[in-house]
Order: sequence, then C-alpha cells, then structure tokens
Amino acid sequence: MSIHLSVGDRWRIISLNFDQSRSVREIARIVHCNIQTVYNILQLFEETGDVIERTGRGRGAILNDEEIHTLRQIFYRYSNDTSNSIARRFFQRTGIEINPRTIRNYRILLGFHPVHARVQPYLTATHAEQRLNFCLSNSTARWRNTIFSDEKAFVVDITGVVYWIPYGRQRPHHHQHQVQFRVPVFGAVWFYGRSNLVFIQGRTNTITYVEYLQAALRRHLRDLNGYQFVHDRPTWAHSMLAHDWLFNNYITCMDNYPAASPDLNAVESVWAWMNRYIQRHHPNSQRSLERLVRRAWNAIPQTVIQGYINNIRNICNQIIDNNGWESSG
Repeated sequence: MSIHLSVGDRWRIISLNFDQSRSVREIARIVHCNIQTVYNILQLFEETGDVIERTGRGRGAILNDEEIHTLRQIFYRYSNDTSNSIARRFFQRTGIEINPRTIRNYRILLGFHPVHARVQPYLTATHAEQRLNFCLSNSTARWRNTIFSDEKAFVVDITGVVYWIPYGRQRPHHHQHQVQFRVPVFGAVWFYGRSNLVFIQGRTNTITYVEYLQAALRRHLRDLNGYQFVHDRPTWAHSMLAHDWLFNNYITCMDNYPAASPDLNAVESVWAWMNRYIQRHHPNSQRSLERLVRRAWNAIPQTVIQGYINNIRNICNQIIDNNGWESSG
C-alpha cells in the first residue's frame, strides 16, 4: 500500500470511483499516483470500509470445492454484505475462519464485482425535454460560481443500517424492523466552500425555508456575491419570499433547473458520501446519528466536493447524448 497519499487523496479515489464512475487509469492520473495504488485503496475500502490500512489482516486459506460452493451461496444470498460479515457467516456455516481479504479475493475469482444502486426519480417525456434543454443551455458551464443546495433526511432502523432518502419522502418499509432515528438537514456546497449545516425541526414551509437559507448562508454571503443558486423544485424553494431573499443578497436562483434531476445537483453526491461515512460508524441513538451527520459534513474534503461539481459537465453531456433521459451518474 502506498503511504505517500494523504487521507483526503485516498477518499478522493473512493469518490472518483463510486460516485463518478471513473476508471482506475483516470483516477491514477487525477490523483497523481500509480494504478496499483488505486487498486490497493479500492480493495482496502471494499474490505474494511476505510482507506487507512489496519494491522493484523493477514493472508487467507485456500478452500476446497465444497467450501467454495458454500461461499458462493453466501455471496448470492447476501449480496450487500461486507467482507467482514461474509466471513462471519461462512464461519457459522463451516467453522472455518477466513479473513476479509480472502473473501474479497474469492468474490473476484468467482466473478462478483461491487456496484452501488443509483437513485433516480421516475422520468416522464416532459422531464426529459426539460433536462435536455437545461443541459444544452449549460453544456459549457464550469459551475464554479454555483451554489448546490437541498434538504435530506438521514434515517437509521433498529439494525443500525443507514438509509439515504430525500427529505419529505416516506421512510423505507421493513416488516421486520422499525425506523428509530431520523435527522433531516439542509445544506449547500459550492466549489470553494460549504454552508453551515442546518438541522431541521418540524415541517418545512415558505417561511422556514428562508430561515434555513439565512442560517446556512449568512456567514458566507460576502463570498457568494453574483453566484447562481440550485435547489430541487419543492414549492417553498421557489416562492417570492425565497427569491427576494436571494436577490437581496446578490444571488440568482436558477429557475430553469429541471425537476427530477438529482444527478445535476452536486450536493446529492455529498449526501451519498456522508451516508457511507455514517454507516461505517454505526450510530445507535438519535444523538449519535446527529453527531455523525455533523461530523460527516465537516469531514468531507473540499477536493471531493470540487470533483462532484466538475463532474456536472460530464453528466450534462451524458443527458444530451441520451436526449434528456437518465445519465450514468
């Protein structure tokens, strides 16, 4: 494992791969490291959920045909389990201890590869047309003077699993589990910074939305003079009251931002990064979830945010190629 990369660079490698679907070769060029280093860090993250090497992870054993068959069954049945969890399940079935690195190697050997589900609202022909027009008119934009904002709710059920869901959407339904903890927030990011993170209390309306804007952006207004403002399209975000507040602070709302287009809002990728951060720390109470949400907001490197914003141009090109329909994210 290469040790010259900073922790921020290591997380940037994860972000470029999982959030922007960059190839290993592209990532190595962007981060200025060799290809093997990228492979090593991606494998480390897959095995441990972290980018820092831990001691004692050792080599694994070679399995016989019957044991491999059992392992393959576990891979199919528990396709979203971590390598650590698979190792525990394998031990429960066979009594054989193998380490996460061995699990990872067998997953590759047996033809499995990691993917992330991509959240994309249902698109109609009208949505596709609006998205196409927006991307055509912004195909050469650099997005350096754009504020990307949104509300999101982080939710934990009694198993400790974190769900990333849009604020206002119903919680995930699980017959065997119940949602215990929920933290809705409002935040905004731009190329050179991020807002204060606002913890939402109660329901959002036209008045409270302006209060979110004030709490999030008041300390940063001097730096945001002349910026454009992007937000998904709930009614309260596009009221006269909200527009007046932005206008009075020399910020222009992008009224042509298309509905059903989270892939064009860079803050959505920030929420996804935070979600992974929170999952690794297993919140077990309302207070711990709130603390982890705040910590995740402060922990994401600005270089990662800049990567998400730079990737908006690529997403626009994909949407144009697809005549307004889904991008690959």
